[in-house]
Amino acid sequence: MAACTTFFHIPELVASLAPFLDTHDIAHLVKANKLLSHACAPLFWRNLDIHHPGTAFALIHSPSPLKTLTENLGNIRTLATETYFISHYVIGLIAFLDSHPTSTSTPILRPRWLPSLTTNKLCPASLSFPLLTNLTRLSCSLSANPPCGPSWSADQLSLQLCWFIGLNPGLQEISVDGLRLGDDLVLRVVARTISRLHRLKRLTLAPAYKAHVESCIAEVLLFHCPKSIESFTLNSEIVSGPTLPGLMSNDKDQDEGPVVVRMTPLLNLKELRLPEHYAGYRAQDLCKIMEQCPAVESWVVPCVVNEEAGQEVSDVLQRCCPKIRELTIRVPGKEQHGLTVISIMEKLPSQQLEVFYFKSYREFLPDRMMIALQRHSDSLREIRFENCCTIGRQTIMKILTGCKALESFVVDGLAHFPSRVDLSLEDAVEFKWVTTRLRHLQLVMTFGDFESGSVDPEGSFSWSENDLHRWSLVEKFALQIGSLQDLEVLEIRALNVATGSAVSRYHQVPVPGLLTLDDKSKNRFGFLDQLKGLHKLRELGGSFWVSAMTPVTGIMGAREVAWLSENWSALRTAEFLPYKHEPSNLSVPEYLQELQKNRPALRLQ
Repeated sequence: MAACTTFFHIPELVASLAPFLDTHDIAHLVKANKLLSHACAPLFWRNLDIHHPGTAFALIHSPSPLKTLTENLGNIRTLATETYFISHYVIGLIAFLDSHPTSTSTPILRPRWLPSLTTNKLCPASLSFPLLTNLTRLSCSLSANPPCGPSWSADQLSLQLCWFIGLNPGLQEISVDGLRLGDDLVLRVVARTISRLHRLKRLTLAPAYKAHVESCIAEVLLFHCPKSIESFTLNSEIVSGPTLPGLMSNDKDQDEGPVVVRMTPLLNLKELRLPEHYAGYRAQDLCKIMEQCPAVESWVVPCVVNEEAGQEVSDVLQRCCPKIRELTIRVPGKEQHGLTVISIMEKLPSQQLEVFYFKSYREFLPDRMMIALQRHSDSLREIRFENCCTIGRQTIMKILTGCKALESFVVDGLAHFPSRVDLSLEDAVEFKWVTTRLRHLQLVMTFGDFESGSVDPEGSFSWSENDLHRWSLVEKFALQIGSLQDLEVLEIRALNVATGSAVSRYHQVPVPGLLTLDDKSKNRFGFLDQLKGLHKLRELGGSFWVSAMTPVTGIMGAREVAWLSENWSALRTAEFLPYKHEPSNLSVPEYLQELQKNRPALRLQ
């Protein structure tokens, strides 16, 4: 007991508990006794979320909560906020500093570039905030037209936020959406501000509405990051050529000198995402940046102007960035076939790549892609092909039968247009999968026609030889899925062979037999029992809508509900009903109502 008492007398040790406690845990500790109440009450304020304008407005205009907030500003370490709070905090801080000129040992300077601040009828006249200087994480979304409060321009809001950030030199993670990076003054101030945050590890910036920026902006910001930076993301688009901002007409920062881009190695940078460039980066511009990022491990591959530029970039990566383990292609642009990324994969040290994500993949060189993937078949943990335009069976099966370490495999077609995903039921069971560690599996495939079976008046089924063969293939498929005992997320989307319907209509085509139990008395096939080993399954999605199920492909009933309740205790989400269904407008089958009653934590969607 003495050791426990000593522990709660040391604030640093109590603070170390915070990541492991939720609000309810802290509440229980505070109610325990006076010692724990005094020690743990500050933990309530460690993470403050007021990112909604309405929440910020209510807080600013509620005297009692505002007073409590003011008293606990020193306890806040993580802040999620928005325009209204930042503007009023800056107003209140200036009012506080004016009325308490000796409140700090070091004078808080107001730079010439800080916009003049005035209150209005929506801002309490007595608003006064002491310093908030202990932040380690900040997430902020700026809007030039907040629903309430002072109307600030985008550049004024950006400059206010920069001053606020500069008061928190211990910041380690910053995420800001809505910066006016196209303004020269704002860009220079942002660059100087982040250069002074010597503990900063993660920086994510985005202009409002993913606005266009000049190509130089990424360099200005990236190479003003401190040496501690580990992750840099600039989520925007490039539309013009390189021009370095200088001291133009808006030069309220002229006393701080010009912004100079110093290309020095960022030895700790591991994650890098540069702005999108639909016209494509020139090799010399991209290589100049990558040569200074020797430690990068995760890279969002931007579009390049042509195949020759891609080859040059891959050569530089081979020479200067030998530690790459994650490659992401979000906007292929001209590189829809992935020539650049294939070249990069070919030149990385073998068995090094761990994560491969490709959006809007269009298979153009399947043999070369398969060889590139095979080069890293023992190290790849995650492969995602999202919004596929085309992908062949050979590529999918090479992954399933060759990548032993794979934990997540996603193949998804286009949401609103037909995609060509050539994986069939026959393909899926032709070879044994070696990816036994899968935790997340999402496939798009065709199952063929199962509607030739017939039912007699007594409910018994009769099948042709072709039907029996196809059911044997479904059984093999069920056995294969059932062997993935670490599986947590399973999504199987069935394509309609006859109509070639878009993947978005997958709910209209049922997966046969996987969610039904067999009934030998009626000669009905069902293989749900083969999935008994999926004890960790949390999410089930895809072509399992009960409205699409037919007697031939298998209809869920009371037996299946009892089986699910008994065997899939970890299941929390199941896609059995139409998207955003309204119970008042949809008759939910009785067996699903029973399932919901037995498993109240299970969300049916």
